[in-house]
Amino acid sequence: MIPETLKTKGIVRKAQDGFTVAELLVASAILALLVVLLLSMVTQTSKTWKATSGKIEEFRDARDAFDTITRRMGQATLNTYLDYDNPANPKAYMRQSELRFLSGTTTNILGNILTTTNPTMGVFFQAPNGFSTNSTNSILQNALNTWGYFIEYGSDSNSRPGFLPLGAPAPRYRYRLMELMEPTENLSVYNYTSGNRNYTNIDWISNSMALITNRPAHVLAENVIAMIVLPKLSPTDKSNWNSQGSNYSDASLAPNFTYNSSTNLNSISPVDPNLNTHHQLPPVIQVTLVAVDETSAVRFANTYSNLMSANSPQGYANLFQSASNLPIDLANLGSILASKQINYRIFTTDVMIKGAKWSGSQTN
Repeated sequence: MIPETLKTKGIVRKAQDGFTVAELLVASAILALLVVLLLSMVTQTSKTWKATSGKIEEFRDARDAFDTITRRMGQATLNTYLDYDNPANPKAYMRQSELRFLSGTTTNILGNILTTTNPTMGVFFQAPNGFSTNSTNSILQNALNTWGYFIEYGSDSNSRPGFLPLGAPAPRYRYRLMELMEPTENLSVYNYTSGNRNYTNIDWISNSMALITNRPAHVLAENVIAMIVLPKLSPTDKSNWNSQGSNYSDASLAPNFTYNSSTNLNSISPVDPNLNTHHQLPPVIQVTLVAVDETSAVRFANTYSNLMSANSPQGYANLFQSASNLPIDLANLGSILASKQINYRIFTTDVMIKGAKWSGSQTN
């Protein structure tokens, strides 16, 4: 028995009751809600991470291609030398070279020899890359090659393995950045320029570009829809000449983007000696690539196949004709792509040509 004194002091109490069913249901509902919210946050974070990672991966090829172009272009050479202006009646020394540098709107510099759709611009040059398909030439690590880059639109039918039937799967139509690599043993530029100091044609590159099945080119990156190449004066020369009262800009050296080292393209009258392109490499080249993601590329293939065609009224037909309008044209192209809900990236940089020894004079 419990002593009466303990009862009166309230020391002995009844056992406490447990949770009611209602309380358990409320607690379970709150816990379930917290779990749902947590899972939702994790799922959303995962989707965001995957989407971001996917975009990074989709543009990685374009970024890698951009690095390749800038590295190769910086190695361009003309290997110039001084020779008599006229061997039969010499009066002065002049720059001479059997090598060439050519850039500009692809349809302008290559004309009607193209067999495919090649929008925006191309650039072609010689560089000591030592590329050869002949194993005996492997020791010639600095041998000359003709190198080039251009954009091409079409299917992948010609690049498929022979064991795949054409209908399975369906050909993929894409814009592609192409890299042309002429092996050392097939270097053709000397066939046209050696002993012919007045040669100004473009057979040295047009013959290779006109080939359909054996063209020495491969895909460097898919979904690159535009390449813009702008040769420019060096910042130092431009600053020095402008300080003396001149008015040079980034558009002065190649006003319509075209640069051909075999001729003096200076159209200013009287001719400006500071802009003499004859047998000279441009000191600086601004290279710009515009790439889209794969989802947008699918819509390009199905709907916007002519977006970058020169005759497309809704595409870039009126863009990239004047170097002075380059920033505006890039903004306009971005507006066109954004209006069609196409995800894109623009890569741009200035490439310093190591072999450029720019001089305004023809004789040194």
